[in-house]
Amino acid sequence: MHIIAVRGDDGLSRIAKVANIYHAPLALIVCADKSKAWTRPFDGMKTTDIDASILTDHMMLEATELGLGSVWICYFKPDMLKKEFQLPENLEPINILAVGYTDETPASPERHSTTRIPLEELVSYETL
Repeated sequence: MHIIAVRGDDGLSRIAKVANIYHAPLALIVCADKSKAWTRPFDGMKTTDIDASILTDHMMLEATELGLGSVWICYFKPDMLKKEFQLPENLEPINILAVGYTDETPASPERHSTTRIPLEELVSYETL
């Protein structure tokens, strides 16, 4: 994994060419390092997306603990991002995490009862 912290007018204007970061003062480009990825020996699956997701999730949790808002962004132009930030071939941008102070009211935790997949559709039980 590799994280590129982007802030300041120059960096933020460069990232604005490839993604909407909602006027955040900080954007973290989360990249998978393909040269260091663990590979499952049974089928050759690389865990780059999984590792990047875990890392991003932990950063979002920490941002919340610090009183910051964050948005996980996957809607970006990867080829342009690689070019704009001169990423080497081994780094693959997986997502962008926009971080800053939000002026929005936090969403109600009750929203999950209508927006999540019902537990009986999500989990199956195998009886022995």
